[in-house]
Amino acid sequence: MHRRWVVAGWAGAAAVAVAAGIGAVALAQGGSLHPPTEPMSDDDVLAALAEAESATPEEVASEAPPESASAEPSGSREASPSASAGTGEQVFGGDGGTFLASCEGSLVSIVWWAPAQGWHVSDVETGPSRDAEIEFENEADDEREYSVVCVDGAPQLGSEDD
Repeated sequence: MHRRWVVAGWAGAAAVAVAAGIGAVALAQGGSLHPPTEPMSDDDVLAALAEAESATPEEVASEAPPESASAEPSGSREASPSASAGTGEQVFGGDGGTFLASCEGSLVSIVWWAPAQGWHVSDVETGPSRDAEIEFENEADDEREYSVVCVDGAPQLGSEDD
């Protein structure tokens, strides 16, 4: 009788080991027991690209998840700086994150911002006004506050007194 339990225990341990091996192989293949999928052909890639290019901006925007004001970059793609951006826009960055300031005359606006990893925006005054401010904060309660003003139509980091 004792021998039956020993054999049953070894058989159970063998079954667990086989199941673990199958699970490891499935995980290595992408997390399923189905065979790996075939890569897309060149024609399939071109068709998918053509379909994506024909999508209207409204269709693309309706598929995008809602933005979080403090954890995700803000603004729109059209608002990001380009190689042809004039002196009225400037990207600033530091420990807390990166942001784009834009001047229109003597009024400054913070157009978009992207907190650095581990940081979030705790306060932002986007403008347009004579000065705009943004404050980044991390989990250790470290803060980085930036003030921006327009000088001759170009954004400049202001002093603490601005």
